[in-house]
Amino acid sequence: MKKYLSILASTAVVLSLAGCSSAGINGPTPSSVVSGATSGSSGTTAPANSGEYTGTDIGGTGKRPDTGDLEMFATTEAAMDTAAGGAIKGGAMAPTAPAGDIAPPVEEPSVVVEPIKPTELETPPQAGLLTGGEWNDNAHWADWNALYTSHEDWNSYKKTWKNETDCRIAVKVTSNGEPFEGARVSCKSAISSAVTDNKGKAYLFYPAINGPTEPITVEFGGTSKTIDGVIGNAEVECDLGTVARDTEVPSLDFMIMCDTTGSMGDELEYLKVELENIVRKIKSDNSNIPVHTSVNFYRDEGDEYVVRQFPFTDDIEKSANAIREQSANGGGDTPEAVHTALDSAINNHTWSENSVKIMFLVLDAPPHDDAQIIDSVNKYVRQAAEKGIRIVPIASSGIDKSTEYLLRTMAFTTGGTYTFLTDDSGVGNSHIKPTVGAYNVEKLSDMMIRIVNSYLA
Repeated sequence: MKKYLSILASTAVVLSLAGCSSAGINGPTPSSVVSGATSGSSGTTAPANSGEYTGTDIGGTGKRPDTGDLEMFATTEAAMDTAAGGAIKGGAMAPTAPAGDIAPPVEEPSVVVEPIKPTELETPPQAGLLTGGEWNDNAHWADWNALYTSHEDWNSYKKTWKNETDCRIAVKVTSNGEPFEGARVSCKSAISSAVTDNKGKAYLFYPAINGPTEPITVEFGGTSKTIDGVIGNAEVECDLGTVARDTEVPSLDFMIMCDTTGSMGDELEYLKVELENIVRKIKSDNSNIPVHTSVNFYRDEGDEYVVRQFPFTDDIEKSANAIREQSANGGGDTPEAVHTALDSAINNHTWSENSVKIMFLVLDAPPHDDAQIIDSVNKYVRQAAEKGIRIVPIASSGIDKSTEYLLRTMAFTTGGTYTFLTDDSGVGNSHIKPTVGAYNVEKLSDMMIRIVNSYLA
């Protein structure tokens, strides 16, 4: 986490510039806050509802999107996060993390501001209120590749996030002509192996546009076949013949990993209601199969916790209670501990060997742009693909184009799909319009349930 620079060591944060009152501490009402507008970022605040934002330099000024009044002038290390529920950095020891939390280092203490309460929100939280859309890049692979030509920034994002998915080979695996789920597809020159979904599809990605250079192997149990002579972006099929399974009854491992830093304050109370409704509905819709849920929450180094993790359980009340107890706080700078969250989700939980594995990643900020952190993010995404964990990001307000790019690569690399909140609900700050083709606006809860069920059908 960035450490705020002290400009005038003997002075305090000035809160009483033009238009600044006690409301500047807890943040404006959720509908008027520009998500992520924190001291410690760089740039300026865009007009309300523009869908664009760049932060404010320390020691500079930030303007409220609704009035244009100056919101805050930060002059010391106690620089304040102006996002709803943000944290004042410095001044006291960080709270001790509860059991099950991945605790932060003690050397970056923080004092937290009281988070937004449901009674302070303009619209009471209720299930079915938030809206979103979906775009599956694996289903539109030519469109994805075309973005590198039509949007020059796409190439810079690729360089920033060290993306190595220049070439993709889609492999469809069947058994006596029927789609076969759970087969492992691999190739030595691919960035990772993959596991076929319920449509029999798996995706291999290569850093070279004309890959692969070695045979593709498809295997399940003791059955194995190879595919030779495939070059460049291609779609191939492989039939394994008759393959015996231990069981034909699937199970579902359904995980939520959610950012709970201060900048999520404009939407978290709504998301909590939605997510609780979703886990209950998924459980009831699939009462004929074992369903295990795991809900997890993360912030950043120096916050009360880095990751608050809960193991998979078949007790839906445990997951519902865990969601209900969360609040938005901490953060400070824009990037958050996404890499630690991914490591926790993929490697610190017991995913069932033969289950359908889906992880919704709810966030409004990217990981830190440190080279080692970016490498670790890519490593964990590859591990998810190898385990057959489908990552389904939910991009909230505050996501910029570079982060959209990263989240979409996470989704298609793991055989998942990209989702995003939209302004249609009227809840929260502005959401950028995704760089995608035509899509349907849906209720978020309906969309998430539909996506989960699509991997089970």
